[in-house]
Parts: sequence; structure tokens; C-alpha cells
Amino acid sequence: SSGINAEYGGYMEKRDRSWRHFFVDLNTETEFSDPNLERIDIEKIHDKFKEFPSGEGSLRELFHAGPRQAFFLIKFWVNLNTPSVDPKGTDVFYGHDNRYESTERLHIKVSTKACSFGKGVVEKTQTVTPVATDGRLIYDVDKSPLCDYLISFIYKLKDLPGAILMNNVLENFTILQHVTDVDTGETLLCVACMFEVSETNESQYSIYRLVGH
Repeated sequence: SSGINAEYGGYMEKRDRSWRHFFVDLNTETEFSDPNLERIDIEKIHDKFKEFPSGEGSLRELFHAGPRQAFFLIKFWVNLNTPSVDPKGTDVFYGHDNRYESTERLHIKVSTKACSFGKGVVEKTQTVTPVATDGRLIYDVDKSPLCDYLISFIYKLKDLPGAILMNNVLENFTILQHVTDVDTGETLLCVACMFEVSETNESQYSIYRLVGH
């Protein structure tokens, strides 16, 4: 099975590139293959990723289909201290960048699903081929626009008075990203994402390995 590593960034930026604000930013040398990652039992979180309109399996079904070493949880602390802009203005772009790296040349499919109360509400699927860079195989999803659902969700969240209420809402909002080999259908990486509001002016994260029986 092919190992794959990943970096993520979700942001808003002025179209003239004068500033960029990251809601979440995972740009790390921490490898998903790190044997020292803390482990979390999938049974503790599976009900947050259980039903998808596409008919694709729940997180638990995907996990049991394996390979299990490809499954992770990332807890993000989201930076909502954004610059003041008109949410409906056209001079701001909302996007996300994903970067993957593998040791083998693959053709990958990246499926990203946003879930509310465990049910998928929006889904985006992209296929990516690698570019060889300095002897590494890099798969870039650059400047992919955030969907209207997520932009609207961010502003509804920002309107809430205080972190406790925001975290109550985020408790029931999750994202599942499933990366597969287009040719074989094999799961290369499956990342369940959960969120809280950052108490500081920067985003933070912790990566955990999902385990089960």
C-alpha cells in the first residue's frame, strides 16, 4: 500500500493579494506515518461521519474496509479573527489548498464532505495527477474555492456571541476527506476533521491515529 502525506490550508484573501487570513493551516513536517501519534478509538467519533447522500460508506465502513493505517483524526482550532470585510463583497476570495505527497506515481481522487449532525451536506470531488518536484511526487489542489455553504457557515458562526456558543455549533460540524487511488479504488488517506474555535490569533491542530476492533 502506498503511503501519502498531506498539508491543508483554508483561508480568505484579498484578490489583490495584499493579505491572506488562514482559518485552518496544517503545513507540517509531522508525517502521518509517525508511530508516536496519539490513538483515538473510531467508536468515539464515528457517529459524526455516518450518512452520505452519495451512498459512499460511513467512516466506520471505510475504516473496516481498510487499510486501517490510512485513517486519522485532525482536531483543528479555527482562527475566526478575520479582517473586517463585506461578506458579500467581490474583492475577497475564499479558498482552500491541499497538497499531497507520495513515493509512487498515482492518479488520486480527493473527496471532501462537510457534515452536519453526522450527515453529509455538501461534497466536492477532484482528481489530481502528480508533478515531480526535487525528486518528490507532489499533488497540488490550489486555490479551490470554498462553497457558498461553508462561507455562509463561517459568517453565521462569527455572529455568535462568544466561543462557548461557537463551539456548541462546531460540535456538530465535521469534514471527512477521503483520498483514493483512481486505478485501484484503494484508500490512500482518510482524514476526519473536527473543530473548535481558537482562543488565540492563530489556528492550531492535533493529529491522531484512528484505531478500532
